[in-house]
Amino acid sequence: MELRRGPWTVDEDLMLINYIANHGGGQWNSLARSAGLKRTGKSCRLRWLNYLRPDVRRGNITPQEQLLILELHSLWGNKWSKIAQHLPGRTDNEIKNYWRTRVQKHAKQLNCEVNSKKFRDTVRYLWIPRLVERIRAASSSASCPIATFSSSYNSATVTATAAAATRFSSPTVSECVTDCYSGSTSAQGDDAIREESIMCGGLDESIFSQRDYDNYAGLVECNNLWSVEGYNWNF
Repeated sequence: MELRRGPWTVDEDLMLINYIANHGGGQWNSLARSAGLKRTGKSCRLRWLNYLRPDVRRGNITPQEQLLILELHSLWGNKWSKIAQHLPGRTDNEIKNYWRTRVQKHAKQLNCEVNSKKFRDTVRYLWIPRLVERIRAASSSASCPIATFSSSYNSATVTATAAAATRFSSPTVSECVTDCYSGSTSAQGDDAIREESIMCGGLDESIFSQRDYDNYAGLVECNNLWSVEGYNWNF
């Protein structure tokens, strides 16, 4: 039997969906034959996991998801399947594509490698604080800053995220992330943002010691890349 290649058709999608609905998934090579699909088992598996399964999330990666990806990647590196387990509805392929087309793109714009100290410092002092700032600003009217987000994630994810934040970001950002996940806040409104974030107009001195400021003052030139108002946060 000659196997089909290229884009899937609507009819093929329906055949796969109906077969899995009646018989379940797994054993993909035999499933492809039993369903009458002229596709490889691998093609059927990827089509189902990445596009057709009911719990696949659609749309841009949210700021909360961006924060979690950055933090979990700092712990586990390119273990996309492991990272995807902590982002309900997101596939490992989707997270990998996000990292390669967005994160690596911005490292290239800064003329550095993703694993370089320069880029890690940029993420630590600019990217993560502004993601936290945006999450808090968007959730300021709710009693729990990111309750709708944290309720979708298990306790292991929250623990891993808080631990990564402690290791990867400055203390004030770490405290902010921990507060967000636990549903408690220690500051209110604009004061909380000023204490825990880098503002658009420059660097908030509460985040830096003088030595830090001297060492990382060069990052100010990157400010336009990470501007809350001027930058597309759907990396």
